[in-house]
Amino acid sequence: MEHFNYVFIDLNALKDCDEELMEAVIGFKKMFSSRMIFYIDMLKEKEKLILQLIEAGIYNIVISEEMESLKTEVLKSISDLGISKREIQSKISKEDTLVSCTFTPHSFVKKDIKIAVAGVQHRVGTTTMAINLANYLANIGASVCYVEANDHDHLRNFPEFYQGMIMKEGIIQYHGVKYLSLHSECHDEFDFIIYDMGVVNNRIIEVVRKKCDAAILCATGKPYENNEMTSIKNLMGDKRIGTVLSFIADSNKRKIEKENEHVYFSNYTPDYFDGDSNIEVWEDIITRFIK
Repeated sequence: MEHFNYVFIDLNALKDCDEELMEAVIGFKKMFSSRMIFYIDMLKEKEKLILQLIEAGIYNIVISEEMESLKTEVLKSISDLGISKREIQSKISKEDTLVSCTFTPHSFVKKDIKIAVAGVQHRVGTTTMAINLANYLANIGASVCYVEANDHDHLRNFPEFYQGMIMKEGIIQYHGVKYLSLHSECHDEFDFIIYDMGVVNNRIIEVVRKKCDAAILCATGKPYENNEMTSIKNLMGDKRIGTVLSFIADSNKRKIEKENEHVYFSNYTPDYFDGDSNIEVWEDIITRFIK
């Protein structure tokens, strides 16, 4: 199955009940990275199933019955970025069938909002948080790119590891996000540009203060990070919109909250492309950029 980029499923051809189908979908996603595309023409009857698919991260759902619009949706579902969460939610809301599915399109204060994500030290989850944030933004309908603004060169290995991910001219398109290195050439306009800065140093702080709209600091709340965190926060000033702490024991969270402002605790997210596990964190952090 791994050598297929797309798996197209006509719901009319299946005899499984909805519960069995969702079990199969979740199992398939864990084992394979092929894009699942569903054709569902029974919107009223399958309201609950459609909402479950969206919740499970399946957004490539074709629902049109007219030939021209059906063709357009199919072509969109197999395009580089596919159908976004925002697009499918808007589409089914217009059909006036999924009464329990409410969706408010987001608009942002400007284009090319630059957010730097940097770590107090190595291995504090900076890259994971940066990519998670980019995927969250894509899920709410923003056009977004992730820039590997460090010397780790992790992007080079991504297409070999993640099935269905292809790099063209230094640019990767995957799950609605474009991934670039500092040397990539891309002339697209984005709502958000997420810079993965790596470990903070004086040069990065200068770049953040002069060229970025905001910065997120990543740490793990260890005692030996405290002095550095305080110093970095002071240098970043009002550019810092939050500190995201990973791997924090519940017993320590109360103490950390008392000693720090604008601090967030990350849920465990082993999946780089998980834009949902820390929704509450990202919603609060980007509030200032939503109209």
